[in-house]
Amino acid sequence: MNLTSRSRYALKIMLDLAHRRNDPLVRRQEIVARQGIPSKYLDQILIRLRRAGLVESVRGRTGGYRIAREIDQISVWEVFRSVEDGIYPVECVDEHHGCEFMQSCAAVEPWQIIFDAMRGCLEGMNLLDFETRFGGGQQSGSESGVRECRQGREPFRTTPEMSSELL
Repeated sequence: MNLTSRSRYALKIMLDLAHRRNDPLVRRQEIVARQGIPSKYLDQILIRLRRAGLVESVRGRTGGYRIAREIDQISVWEVFRSVEDGIYPVECVDEHHGCEFMQSCAAVEPWQIIFDAMRGCLEGMNLLDFETRFGGGQQSGSESGVRECRQGREPFRTTPEMSSELL
């Protein structure tokens, strides 16, 4: 599953809007200031979230954004899927495409099981879960929120040559 910075930022945006769902509108510059998302990138992500029906926007001087549905009806899977171009880890599990080698590939079933587990987990999590468990990503009394969620990295692996060097 390819989760890029778009997914990381989209989740932050949605949690920010969920946390402020009782406000009439949330201005984009407020999200930028609280979440540390580059302004142009925020606009690209908000367009995708709006197309997916997850946020609503009001144009104009007094405009802004708001969450489009109840937060218990928005899953993390929906958020990620709305902003990612390719969320499927391999073609054979993509419901819209198939791989030409599917009939003879030994990895089709394992990939399907892995993907179904990840998707099921993400579909089972909604914004209300995060709001309830973590207060919408906000520290109590803090308006700053999470400044940056960086991409995880591969764990450090030792090679046989490195192992002998460590001894």
